[in-house]
Amino acid sequence: MANQPAIATAFEAEVRRLGLDMQTCTSSKKLRLWCERNKNRCYIPEWLLERWGISVDPNASIDTRVRAA
Repeated sequence: MANQPAIATAFEAEVRRLGLDMQTCTSSKKLRLWCERNKNRCYIPEWLLERWGISVDPNASIDTRVRAA
């Protein structure tokens, strides 16, 4: 059985698109803006969120259209 290739997260794809690596991503203004816009819907490493002081809304992923009967 062959291993499935890993699928990059949206964050990893953005880092790659911007030509960054883990050492240079903390100084990227473009990546920071992307993270601020996508913090509640995409995976972003906790260490980077902490470094930039970005907080995530823990309730943002809850679909408010779904109500318990």
